[in-house]
This record gives sequence, C-alpha cells and structure tokens, in this order.
Amino acid sequence: MSALAEKIDAAIEKKQTIKVRAYALLPETEKDLNLIILRLLNKYNKLDLTTTLYTCIKELAVNGAKANIKRILFDEVRIDLESEADYRRGLEVFREKLTDRFINEYAQKAKDRGLYVDIKFEYDDTQLSVEVVNNSALTKREDERIREKFRDGLKYENIGELYMEMQDNQEGAGMGIALILMMLKSENIDPHYFTVYSDYTNKTVAKITFPMSPHFRDGRAEFEQ
Repeated sequence: MSALAEKIDAAIEKKQTIKVRAYALLPETEKDLNLIILRLLNKYNKLDLTTTLYTCIKELAVNGAKANIKRILFDEVRIDLESEADYRRGLEVFREKLTDRFINEYAQKAKDRGLYVDIKFEYDDTQLSVEVVNNSALTKREDERIREKFRDGLKYENIGELYMEMQDNQEGAGMGIALILMMLKSENIDPHYFTVYSDYTNKTVAKITFPMSPHFRDGRAEFEQ
C-alpha cells in the first residue's frame, strides 16, 4: 500500500475532511484524486460509482482551474467583464491560447497570484459530498449562463441529444454541466444534488452530494418543509 493510500485510509478512519489543492489538473493530481475516490468508495462498497465520481470531479476541477486562468488572461488583455462584446473577445483569445503549454504556464501564474482550486471530500455513513471551490467569483452574467446550462442540461436524456442540439458552448462549461447531470441521472441520483453558486466576490463553489445509503436524508427537502 502506498504512503498516500495509508494517509487517506487514516483520514477516512477518523472521518476527516480530505482536501486536494490544485492550480491546474495535472496528471499527478488526477492520479491522487482517483486514489482518494477509490478509497472512499471502498468504504461504502460502491466501487461501481468510480467512473461517475471521477468524471464529475474532473469536469468541475478543470472548469475551476480554467476560470482562474481565464481571469488572469482577461486582466492581461484588459477585458471588461461587464461588456458582453469584450467578454466574447476575451473568450476568443482564451480558446486560441488553450494548449497544454499555456495551461502549465498559467497554472504557475495562478499559484503566484494565490488563485487555486480546492477539491474537498466530506462524508458520513449515508452520504459523500464533494465541493470544488475556486477563489475566482462569477460575474452575474456568468452565473446566468450557468443557470441556463442547468436548465438546458435537465432536458436531455442522453449525450447524443446534447451534442445534436446544444448550440451555445462558448467555454465548454455547458457541456460539462450537462454531462454531469446525465451521469447522475444514469446512477438514479437526483440531479438537483448538483449545485453551483458564487458569492460574486471571492469564490465559486460547485457541490455534488452522492447518497451512499438507503438511510440518506435530503436536508434540502427537510428545510423546504
């Protein structure tokens, strides 16, 4: 057993939150995340959820890292976030530069600026919650666009429909959100257990709660009552 696996198992035994901080989703980080997911799912005897958890977390972490990198680039090329035309111009520049070399270079810039992505695993006997937090806040326009992606994604039953009909995919986030929603549906997990929110000032949080027991109770439903 590797030293990291032993450390993860010790944290699970003590029911401690497990956190990974990243500046870009590099291969070594992906490897560590996969090991954390395997050890946690082994606790619940639900290794069949490995692909779903890994894909969802990777999508969110990549989007979080890209959001931080995009902010740095937008500052450099002086994009006005409140101007729709300027924002679209920034996205064009971002897409043109999006290579592995660019990601590695700007991941270091993100680290230098204190911009990060935290992937946090919290769990008990009935649920596993994953939060992906990046310390770049959404603009209200970006938040509105994400809400649209949620509404669109809930309409689709399979990935083929999504690729055929979804037109507005400016940043890749729309496809990622819809993919996560469909993967949750495929596991009979309520897609409303996936949320994204921002304080518009310091951070953006994406959270997915995975029920792990028939005894799982939906806190949202209790609150609504």
